[in-house]
Amino acid sequence: MADHLPEHVIVQILERLPTKSLIRFTSVSKRWRFIILSDPHFAKSQFQIGSHHQTLRHRLLISSASESRFKSLDLDAPSQSPLGDICSVRCPLAQQPGSPPIRILCSCNGLILATLEDQENNMYIWNPSTQFFKNLPDPADLPSKPQCLVYYGFGYLSATDDYKIIANLEVILGGEVEGKEMHIFSSKANIWKRTESPLDSDIQYEGTLSNEALHWLDNLGILAFDLAKEEFRRLPLPILDGDFRGLRAFGDCLCAFDFENLDLWVMKEYGVADSWTKLFKLKVSNQPEKIFGCWPMSVMETSTFLQKGPLCRGGELVFDLIRSVHTEEKPEMHVLSSDADFREMIEYQETLLWLGIDCYISGWGRS
Repeated sequence: MADHLPEHVIVQILERLPTKSLIRFTSVSKRWRFIILSDPHFAKSQFQIGSHHQTLRHRLLISSASESRFKSLDLDAPSQSPLGDICSVRCPLAQQPGSPPIRILCSCNGLILATLEDQENNMYIWNPSTQFFKNLPDPADLPSKPQCLVYYGFGYLSATDDYKIIANLEVILGGEVEGKEMHIFSSKANIWKRTESPLDSDIQYEGTLSNEALHWLDNLGILAFDLAKEEFRRLPLPILDGDFRGLRAFGDCLCAFDFENLDLWVMKEYGVADSWTKLFKLKVSNQPEKIFGCWPMSVMETSTFLQKGPLCRGGELVFDLIRSVHTEEKPEMHVLSSDADFREMIEYQETLLWLGIDCYISGWGRS
């Protein structure tokens, strides 16, 4: 085909193929390998086409508690199959024996934000599909004291083609929290800068990306951080007696999980309180004691995936991954671990994207 078709036609064909197939096709020729792995315009075009046609594969990255091992699970497998393709994923950050365990924090456009245990000011961007990784510079003006991540988030601004990361770090001295510092990273500038963190909030962990803003639940409702304006603002929750404990994205909409009633609500018009609409009532179990402890991992058109655990079962700790199919009465439940080895789970998409010229492909050299 390459001998008879112009290269621009070949590129247009390749742009419409799934990431997994393109990775295999890197062995066809050096030119194909360069286009697929080293051309940022090709990677962006393939991502945009896949996003528009909703053909990007969704996967769940699962980390090990005992050592830096990872597995990836296909979330797009048919609901009748036993969770489809599960494969091991090699992480380039875990190549040195005795290196600190890796924490996976969140994802954006197929890129994983990761850090090292007990070195949480050291952050990395990693694409599990291509093995690209980038060591981010240290946040500016950090004191030479232990740092602990309190909350964080990872998002993308399409207007400026800029990936932004926010990280709120606690400064610890003598086992006591001495203060908190919030930092913002821009991939365009390739630097961190300090900014003010909200004083009236107790937010923790990962922010949910929707409408180019990061969102957390706290004691007052939803706290959002606008990535373009780099400022916090408040958003309303649905006005009802629910117990909202989780936020997720559903397409372009922000989604809230009512823990008490197992309802998923979506904000159809961003920022408008009256636009909250109940989307699905999740089917987990008819036994109330089996409902407790469920947490939404991914909300998709046909299914919602929930994590439950760790649970004590048969003298061992286990995690369950539940697929609640929106059109069926009975949920599917799958045991992910029988030895509590799984530590963190993050949804991501299969893409070819990478950040900056100082990215590397583990085992393949510099991009």
